[in-house]
Amino acid sequence: MRDLVKFAWEKVPFYRRHYETAGFSPEQLRIPTDLEKIPTTHKALFQQADLKNLIARDFDTSRLVKKRTSGSSGSPLNVYYTPEDRIYRTLMHLRILFHNGMGWRDRMAHISDSRHATEDRYSFQKLGFLPKDFIYAADPAEKQLTDLAKINPDVIYSYASSMSLLAAEIERQGQSLIHPRLIFTTGELLSPDERECINRVFKVKLRDIYGVVEMGDVAWQCPALDGYHLNADSFWVEIDAGGRPAQPGEAGRLVITNLHSRAMPFIRYEVGDVLSVAENVPCPCGCTFPRIKVLQGRADDWLHGADGHKISPLIFVIASIPGVQQYRMIQRSYEHLLVEILPGSDFGPDTLTKVQEHVLEVMGPGLHVEVKRVGVISKEASGKMRRVISEIEP
Repeated sequence: MRDLVKFAWEKVPFYRRHYETAGFSPEQLRIPTDLEKIPTTHKALFQQADLKNLIARDFDTSRLVKKRTSGSSGSPLNVYYTPEDRIYRTLMHLRILFHNGMGWRDRMAHISDSRHATEDRYSFQKLGFLPKDFIYAADPAEKQLTDLAKINPDVIYSYASSMSLLAAEIERQGQSLIHPRLIFTTGELLSPDERECINRVFKVKLRDIYGVVEMGDVAWQCPALDGYHLNADSFWVEIDAGGRPAQPGEAGRLVITNLHSRAMPFIRYEVGDVLSVAENVPCPCGCTFPRIKVLQGRADDWLHGADGHKISPLIFVIASIPGVQQYRMIQRSYEHLLVEILPGSDFGPDTLTKVQEHVLEVMGPGLHVEVKRVGVISKEASGKMRRVISEIEP
């Protein structure tokens, strides 16, 4: 942690300016409690800064991996990391899968938000290890199940909402042609009823993975299903209960540092999700990483197609369309959906058209999609900005 802070001070203009403004310097870090002196950061600060000030000197953005946050608050952020970091993230992910019983030859179906998922494969995948196929999450549940039956996966990795919809469709049909041994969910929190339905339909005990795009997989459920293990060798995690560390069982907001990223460091980054620290008792699974409880994740309203079927907000990639700085979707009926777009620096004459085409592709026919450029997207009284608002009764 001390090395990372010193690196950011010397190599990243954003942090040098941020720390100097707060009267902080790396020399102040002597004992662990000094870490609380480091000024926190949050997404808005990164969005307001020039990219050249966020990337560490000696790193060329053209050689970095670029990802874009989903914009859970309606406002996305471009994240850059090195190809080596990509491998590191993959290894963290594989550790979770292997600890939960996945094998090298197990075939995985990844239910993705992109119709044209990456064709990139690691060399070991080309040799038949960890084979993976992609399913488009915006397709109707019936088509997804047909495609899954062709793959016959041992493992499914999916948005939680997608698995919930598939389980409901299987119950409607009365039978399942797929029998995965393991199911991993991510993205949203499942309600107890949704989790029970998925487990009942597929005859599994699904494992949830808590991830943050800026960081990777932060915490995960093990076979014991008692809290989420933190990847404590990769992140410095704090749970802030009003300016002090939360006690076991006490709720607080997540503040996290990515210890393995240098190209675009995230140090004491306020994510905003509400968590609590689990009691410090050994886990039956044998993993000694500390555990947390995820109390309040990123939950949005469901959208609905013209025929009434439910659509998860996580399927949309509006945040990745050039020219979109921030967006909000408002659905007041099955016939009409309004998409508000706050333009970004690369906004162009075709930005709104591309947004409309993408939304129509996901939502399906029979719905009028109105895309509107706005000067501001208002927040709720709580100060939060909801990305999706649905006024349709569940």
